[in-house]
Amino acid sequence: MMKKLAILALCGLPAVALADPGLVPNPTGFDPYASEAISRLDYQAAETRLMRRLDADGADVSAMLNLAAVMQATNRTPRASRLYEEVLAADNVQLALPDGSPVWSHEIAENALDSRATVAGR
Repeated sequence: MMKKLAILALCGLPAVALADPGLVPNPTGFDPYASEAISRLDYQAAETRLMRRLDADGADVSAMLNLAAVMQATNRTPRASRLYEEVLAADNVQLALPDGSPVWSHEIAENALDSRATVAGR
């Protein structure tokens, strides 16, 4: 089973959400979900890696969530919103927060879209 990473944007700061709480991030130095680049705020490198990942598997929910976080962090809100909508149209995948607590992909996407609506309504 492939282990996946996702980025969850909370209060404007990305936080890694691991699909398996026991997963050691980047054990071989390869980071297909760009969590390391995002944590360094290297959004260009993260976007490049995530676009390659999505070219290989356009239905990769973790890559979509990470790319949406990059788009949000680089002020491309409409693109981030479209990615969150794609996540909601896909199967609901269980991920885990850094502390190991479970979270669903749809919950991440819904919270991101709700926070955008709240900010826009102010």
